[in-house]
Amino acid sequence: MNIQYIGEHLFPGEMGKFFVWLGFGTAILATVFYLLAFYRKDNRKIWQVAARGLYIVHALSIVAVAAVLYYIIFNHYFEYSYVWQYSSKELPMKYIVSCFWAGQEGSFLVWALWQALIGLVLLWLARKWESAVMLIFSLSQVFVTSMLLGVTFLGVKIGATPFELLRSTVETLEGTVFAMPNYLSQITDGNGLNPLLENIWMTIHPPILFLGYALSLVPFSYAIASFMKRDYHTWIGRALPWALFALLMLGAGILLGGAWAYVSLTFGGFWSWDPVENSSLVPWMTLVAGLHFMLIARRQNFALLAAYILMTLSYVLVLYASFLTRSGVLADTSAHSFGDNGMTLQLLVYLLVFLVIMVVAIVFNFRKFHSPKEDIILSREFWMFIGAIILVLAAFQIVFTTSIPVFNSLFHTDIAPPVDRVGFYNRWQMPYALLIAGFIAFSQFLSYSSNDPGQFLKKLLYPLVTAIVLCIPMVVTGMVTQLNHILVIVFTLFALLSSIYNMLFQVTKPRNIGAIITHIGFVIFVMGCVLTFSNSKVISTNTSEFDLGDQQANAENLVLMRNDTLYMNGFYVSYVNSKPEGNTTVYRVDFLTKQNKTYKLEFSLNPSVNVHPRMGAVYNPDTRHFLGRDYYTYIANVSKEPDYIVIKAIMNPYINILWLGSVVITVGFAIAFTRRARKRWLGNS
Repeated sequence: MNIQYIGEHLFPGEMGKFFVWLGFGTAILATVFYLLAFYRKDNRKIWQVAARGLYIVHALSIVAVAAVLYYIIFNHYFEYSYVWQYSSKELPMKYIVSCFWAGQEGSFLVWALWQALIGLVLLWLARKWESAVMLIFSLSQVFVTSMLLGVTFLGVKIGATPFELLRSTVETLEGTVFAMPNYLSQITDGNGLNPLLENIWMTIHPPILFLGYALSLVPFSYAIASFMKRDYHTWIGRALPWALFALLMLGAGILLGGAWAYVSLTFGGFWSWDPVENSSLVPWMTLVAGLHFMLIARRQNFALLAAYILMTLSYVLVLYASFLTRSGVLADTSAHSFGDNGMTLQLLVYLLVFLVIMVVAIVFNFRKFHSPKEDIILSREFWMFIGAIILVLAAFQIVFTTSIPVFNSLFHTDIAPPVDRVGFYNRWQMPYALLIAGFIAFSQFLSYSSNDPGQFLKKLLYPLVTAIVLCIPMVVTGMVTQLNHILVIVFTLFALLSSIYNMLFQVTKPRNIGAIITHIGFVIFVMGCVLTFSNSKVISTNTSEFDLGDQQANAENLVLMRNDTLYMNGFYVSYVNSKPEGNTTVYRVDFLTKQNKTYKLEFSLNPSVNVHPRMGAVYNPDTRHFLGRDYYTYIANVSKEPDYIVIKAIMNPYINILWLGSVVITVGFAIAFTRRARKRWLGNS
């Protein structure tokens, strides 16, 4: 059917596709030329200059692809399927930018863009390591860019283009609006974003997370390059700033995702151990362990193999996280995953190629790692090593349980994931957190190499006794009641006091302020988790005359008639009114206190319900933050006539301790990264 369509803007899409193919082709050529530059002694300089030029063209092409996609999104060109699916004219401008990464194609483009830009920095900083490092880096860009091709070759789908026309997504034009030359006049608006993504944190969280993913490729590339160059130690100093930067960005992305979950999702918390959440956390944990192994390896060769394994494995786990979230394998177990878009095989090949590179490189160089270990138990290196091993075991437990759907798919088993996800993971991870906190405390009073046992134990005594004394009021007042929680609180206080003491009085030399602050942030974060989880409670219960149908609903929800006032956990709550705002209805619920038979307004919450054309009713919570606690409320049910609402309210105490820990961790990594980057990148080494 040859139809001359009216009003379509085809040129931007064709330009976008052209730059995708240009970026893909130049990534392949850059990989080949860097390979020749490394292995061919003749004309090595010419090969490297050519490879560098090709990579620069590749990076500029990816920037151009991103610019074109932004252009068609901001101009609401709904003839493009990606724009129609994720944008809308009614969408506020501050959320239009989120449309860029709302779909799989856009998220892969963000990933490719970050890696392309990081590669440009590496061209300047890698120096004598350029050919080897950029060979691995360019190879990764080949795979990421291929995710944007959107072609079928020999019956296999390769990538998905964000520039596909909406009319090309239907099997036949007959009987559809696309049979009309002026079909665009019938498409007045797009579907718009998922309402849950219309949040300030979601304009920040995805790009920061993908920056962390992209940065984790750099230590991988340096590690593999060191095998190629037969230089097994220099790479550590070069990769350390990048590892710290990756930890900073990946950690910030995870924390921003937790902040989004807290204010947008209706489970009332910041972390639900969702498989997609776990898949991003595990590479961060292995990067932290790998960083500690690298620091040890600079002094003791016994940690070198572990440093290689963890630094390369971290990027493989990033690829595994991408496979989990984008292959559709988690569709039944995670609310955050994408559906299967036909790129499962492509994602798997990407993962396996880099896994094979990692395994082959380590196996063929295994003999290089055999060296005598200095068995000094009372040394900082030893306890750093043990602590990093514990962190790896914790990561393994998370990734193993998260991978249950993968095991079921591969082996046709029917293993059920844990029903109570939060309780299951908390029970498993609590001992690991306790041990890591203990090792942090020990290491604050240990120097590298040997230490005097008597002096060491004497230094430990004061913070340990103080931690126990500080924990007693928490137990007496009921802040912590379970034995495992009490132990974690004691050990986190022990680690906190030890770290602060070391920072103020420099117990050991050399002293790394960034590391000390990061450790302080970690133990504060763990303490906040324990106090919040153990004291958080549902404060709403059905005190009305209406039966909600089951025991749990009556125990956790409160029915509020309009202008009625009911008692709830120290407050009197009143449903005041509802206000429609487009597809969203905002409800006002007042929290009152009673003084001398009169009500005093303390604060109001405004939970809302967005009736989305594609997703149905989406419930958005609202939270009131206080220094010592948060009150968190969302609509559990509404009547067709807005005469009453059903709300669920949760009180989260000590949540600010958790957020404080998050900020301190980020600051610590930022200080450590700045110190390393200034020394490595701005110096002459």
